[in-house]
Amino acid sequence: MSAELIIRNGLFLTMGPQGAVEGDLVVRDGLIAAIGAGAAGLSEAPEIDAGGAIVLPGLIQAHVHLGQTLFRGVSDDVDVVDWLHDWIWPLEQRHDEASMAASCRLGVAELLLGGTTTVLSMESVHHTDASFQAAADLGIRAFIGKALMDYREPGTHMFGESTADALADARRLLATWHGAEQGRLKVALSPRGPRNATVELWREVVKLAEEHELILHTHVNENRAQAERVALTGDGRDVVALAAWGALGPRLVMAHCVWPDEVELELMTQYGPSVCHCPSANLKLASGLAPVPTYLERGINVALGADGAACNNNLDAFQEMRLAALLHKPGHGPRAMPAATVLEMATRGGARALGMDREIGSLEVGKKADVVILRPDRAHSAPANVNDLASSIVYSRTAADVRTVLVDGRVVVQDGVLKTAAEDEIVAEAIKQRELILQRLEA
Repeated sequence: MSAELIIRNGLFLTMGPQGAVEGDLVVRDGLIAAIGAGAAGLSEAPEIDAGGAIVLPGLIQAHVHLGQTLFRGVSDDVDVVDWLHDWIWPLEQRHDEASMAASCRLGVAELLLGGTTTVLSMESVHHTDASFQAAADLGIRAFIGKALMDYREPGTHMFGESTADALADARRLLATWHGAEQGRLKVALSPRGPRNATVELWREVVKLAEEHELILHTHVNENRAQAERVALTGDGRDVVALAAWGALGPRLVMAHCVWPDEVELELMTQYGPSVCHCPSANLKLASGLAPVPTYLERGINVALGADGAACNNNLDAFQEMRLAALLHKPGHGPRAMPAATVLEMATRGGARALGMDREIGSLEVGKKADVVILRPDRAHSAPANVNDLASSIVYSRTAADVRTVLVDGRVVVQDGVLKTAAEDEIVAEAIKQRELILQRLEA
C-alpha cells in the first residue's frame, strides 16, 4: 500500500529508542510506517518539507478545562477558593450550549495551533456534548468528561446534580461519544474532586470505569487549606479516601497533587495513579509547588497540563514545560528536572497517563501519526543545540514556533494556520459568547 503523506528533511526527536534521527517520516493509514534516513525512498505521495527543522511527537496535556476558555482573564490574582467561589462556579452555571461550544472550540484551536494533539479535559456539569463536538470538528485527540458532582464540598458552594442524574448523563455520553471519530474521542469519568462527589457516586464511577476501561480524572490536593480541611472529614485526606473507594490505580489521573503527606505518597507509589503537574495554574492561584522530583524518584508517572485558560491564562504546553523544568531547581538542584525529563512528561508521560503509551507519545513505526513540526530556528531560539534537542524545545521554544501539526496523519495545522476551521470566526464567536455569559452573570 502506498504512503499517504511524507515528511521529508526533518530532524526527528522521536522520544523512542531511535533518539534523534534525520531523514523522512512516512504516514500510511494514519500510522507511522517508516522513519529515518531514506525512509520515503522515491515515493510520489504528497510531501511536507520540514527543511531540517525539529519534528517531535504531538504534545499531550493531561488536565485542561476546555469549557473555561471563555473565562480567560475574568478573575486574576486570587487564590483557588475565591476563584472558584466568586467567579468560575457562577460562570459555569450560566453556560448554555452556544457558549460552551464557543469556549471549547476556542480552546481546541489554541491547543492545536500550539502543538498539543491529545488532551484530557474536564467540563462542567452540563453541555459536555459541545466539547466532544468541538474536538470532533477541529481534529484533536481528546478524552473528555463532564464534571460529576452530587455533593457540596466543605467550604464551597459548588453543587451539581443528583447521583442518579450524574450517572445517567455519564452513561449517555459513553453511549454517544466513546470511540467516535475512528477512536479519536474517548469518554473520561470525571468526579470534580474527592469531596465534590459522594462515596456512592465514586464507587459507581469506579465500577463503570473498570467495566468500560475508562480513564478517571479528578483534582487532588490542589490548595493547602483545602487539603487540610478535608483531612478532618471521616474519610481522611484525598488520596487516602480515593484508595478506600477503589479509585486509586493506573487508570486514575490526579491533577495538581501539590500537598500530599507521606501516607499519600506511599499510597500513590503502591497503587500507581498518574499525576498531572500544572505549574502555571499552581503559581497563578498561589497553590504551591507540587513535589514533582519526589514523584519521579518514587516511580510515579507525571504528565503535564495547562489546567484552564481561566487560571493560566493560556494553554501553551511549551510554557508548562519550561516552568516545570525551572521551578524545582532552587529546591532540588540544577539537575533535578533536566529538559529531557520534562519533555518526556509532555509526551510519553501523558501517553502513559491516558493508557495510550503503545499508540502515541513517541515517533515510532506502528504508532499513530501525531506529529508536530516546528519552525526553523528563529531569533529567540537560534542557534539550537543539535546535540540536545530537548533543551532547545523546553527552554527556548514557544507555542508560536509550531508550524505544522498532524493528528492521525491528517494535517490540522499547516504553516501556522488552522486547517479544520477558520480561526478568526472561532475568535469572533468566543468574544460574542463571552459578552453574553457575562451579561447573564450580572442579571
